[in-house]
Amino acid sequence: MSRFLLFILAISVLSCDTTDHAGYTRLHDSVHYKRIALGDEKRSINDDSFVSMVVQVSSSNDSLMLEKRIKRVQFMPAEWPADIKKILATASEGEQVMVVGRIKELNASNWFSPVKIGTDTTLIKLHLTIQEVLEAEEVLQIRAEERLMADHEMKGRLDFQNALDSLGFDDNDFHEGIYYRSLSEGKGAKVKSGGTALIDYRTYLTNGRLIDDTFKEEPFEYHVGKPDQVLTGFAQAISHMNEGGKALFVLPYQSAYGEKGSSSGIVPPYAAIIYVAELRQVRN
Repeated sequence: MSRFLLFILAISVLSCDTTDHAGYTRLHDSVHYKRIALGDEKRSINDDSFVSMVVQVSSSNDSLMLEKRIKRVQFMPAEWPADIKKILATASEGEQVMVVGRIKELNASNWFSPVKIGTDTTLIKLHLTIQEVLEAEEVLQIRAEERLMADHEMKGRLDFQNALDSLGFDDNDFHEGIYYRSLSEGKGAKVKSGGTALIDYRTYLTNGRLIDDTFKEEPFEYHVGKPDQVLTGFAQAISHMNEGGKALFVLPYQSAYGEKGSSSGIVPPYAAIIYVAELRQVRN
């Protein structure tokens, strides 16, 4: 009798370790998981961590149903399904985990509300990608930097609009993302791709500060089509000009130095810049 009981006990233990999905570990009932990419152990999740992650929900036949993005949520108080928190408690930044289970057993309905992803018995797959794990001090620093950048953006937009108004630009002057006005048409050719243009220009910030002036030196030699030689907006403006022509144009930050400003720090983040340019010579 005792041997029979030991046999039954062994069978029951083995059955607890079995899985319905090859390569997965059973957490309980229908809920299984496996790690498909390891993360940075130096960035492991703890109760106080702020976690950013992407959750992709797929059907049992791997058809993508929806994607949920979570940004800098503190792990301990997060109202996530208990199984998800249990799995992530030992995870780290950069890690990817697959979770399979029925909606009711995953307690997933509320997590994706108001989107209905199926009935209680629907089997779903969750692909969890942990994008970022930060400590509280890091989050405070990032938020301070984001507030500063938001201030820069607001100021940049106001300064840009003030510059357009003071220079008399309107929607009729808007061409391919820049504000452009010809001051003198010029009678020569336009510069072609692969050609060279000799250009004199003055560059101003929207507050009127002069930051560059080639009129005092040699003209700038611009090789059309050469990558990373000029700003996007500058290239667009020169393409409108004829040899001997002169133009005034304003570049919004998107076609100038962007959200970060110039590497030298002279042009601040989100700053528009103003050019007065003269196309001296074209060599096609």
